[in-house]
Amino acid sequence: MRPPIALTRTSEKKKRLLEAGAVHVIATQEQDMVAEVMRVTNGKGARIAFDPVGGPNFHKLISALADRGIVYIYGALSEGDTQMPVLDMIAKMPAVKGYSVRQIMGDEAGRRDAVEYIVKGLASGALKPVIDRTFKFEDMVEAHRYLESSGQFGKIVVTV
Repeated sequence: MRPPIALTRTSEKKKRLLEAGAVHVIATQEQDMVAEVMRVTNGKGARIAFDPVGGPNFHKLISALADRGIVYIYGALSEGDTQMPVLDMIAKMPAVKGYSVRQIMGDEAGRRDAVEYIVKGLASGALKPVIDRTFKFEDMVEAHRYLESSGQFGKIVVTV
């Protein structure tokens, strides 16, 4: 099994990511992400990547994948287009899959299984949600500003 690798833009969140279970943390604005992934996987590349960003750096994820690796895209935080690096994809033959919570919400059996998985994980301590900060509903503008600053580690909660 390959070690969990976390990506972050700068080293500011490195300690917390290691505490959360990452074995390696790569600061993408400070390090060559592809070279580092290849180094820590002994040249094999990542078997699976989860991408909430997309955008102009997506090609680097493809380059950092193992042959026939999988990328799950579950967000579009980048404002730029996400282009497919066709030549790298031909060489590596990756699977690129989109994910949306609607896949589970629209399927009663899938939703039931997901709820059961989450409830059991929370009860056993296997799932440990991280809440960075809580805001009152009246402070929604401040909550958005905080979220847009990208300084959070974990979820932002707005209470009603």
